[in-house]
Amino acid sequence: MKADERNDQLKFALDILNHPELLQEEYVREWLTHEENKSVYEVCRLYLEAGLRKEVGERLDVTTEYERFNRKFMHRPGRGIWRWTAAAAAIVIIMVSAWWLAMNSDTGLREVMPMANVSSEQVVPGKNEAVLVTESGKTVVLGRNNMSDVEIEAGIVVRDDSVKGVNYSLGKNMAVHYHTLKVPKGAEFKIVLHDGTEVWLNSESELRFPTVFTGNEREVELKGEGYFSVTHDDKLPFVVVAAGVRTKVYGTEFNVRSYDVNDVNVTLVKGRVGVQRDDATRDYALTPGENARFEGERPEITRVNVHKFTAWKEGYFYYENERVETIMNDLKRWYDFDVVYVGNRVKDLKFELWSSRDSNISVIIGLLMKTNKVHMKLEGRTLIVSEMNR
Repeated sequence: MKADERNDQLKFALDILNHPELLQEEYVREWLTHEENKSVYEVCRLYLEAGLRKEVGERLDVTTEYERFNRKFMHRPGRGIWRWTAAAAAIVIIMVSAWWLAMNSDTGLREVMPMANVSSEQVVPGKNEAVLVTESGKTVVLGRNNMSDVEIEAGIVVRDDSVKGVNYSLGKNMAVHYHTLKVPKGAEFKIVLHDGTEVWLNSESELRFPTVFTGNEREVELKGEGYFSVTHDDKLPFVVVAAGVRTKVYGTEFNVRSYDVNDVNVTLVKGRVGVQRDDATRDYALTPGENARFEGERPEITRVNVHKFTAWKEGYFYYENERVETIMNDLKRWYDFDVVYVGNRVKDLKFELWSSRDSNISVIIGLLMKTNKVHMKLEGRTLIVSEMNR
């Protein structure tokens, strides 16, 4: 193959990696049916992932990590394969020349990419931990034990499992009590409610819920972000109230993000939901793959890659052309650090990023710095973010 043809082939593969939505296009699928093209694409994807992680100092079996990611997303029924085939490499794609130099020299990326200036010993990934607050004000720290039963009130026992979260066990004819599960910064947690509904709570989130569902609805209140897998019940709809937005379902899976009361997102994965403002006279139906974004009374409903909103629940950060400030807000909740911005424009710079939530913070900082757009320095528990001097 001529050098120009090889270069075009490489550029095309990188373009696909940087824009995974192209994988739904017929001409791209046809291109990937040729073994040589597919080989270039796969080598490029794996090399970028392996090379970048190796350089920023995280020892990782990249193939194993990608296969784990692949199993979670690509082979699930009803989730289009095109969306995530390239996700493992959608981590701020490097210029073609950098890859070409790395493939043809012993020095690799080290000669063309800057190292991250970080000291991350004190900043670690989040853990499974939460605080359960009872109606009487009693607090119980959860997530530190493995398969232990804790009686929190008379007749109310929770099984605290550091892996599976918390399950309730109630005596017969129990009165209704309201509990609040609080997940701090640097943590996440899963709870199974009385009806079997599973709820995953992201960092800096709260869920207020009854120990037993009664009446005509199963209503809970959310602050922050939660992923819900609701037990089906035609006669008793499940309602999530978050920042003035009501999401009503009968049995489905969806994500609610409400950290900002002026920017609430409800993303439907399976089933059907209706969303509305508390004081609105009508609701708006969503179908799988749609997101409702509330800034005012009426939601903006669009079709989205749902994994952009749900990847956190599967253990990943994933961003498509997202602002630095949005990325940093999520990172500081998970790693529990503060952020200081230097300059007026740096918050609005946009990036694509994929990373495991188990990654050392230095890995993520290193990936973002490789764009030569931002400089980041971690001082203690404060990350200083500035625009790269040109």
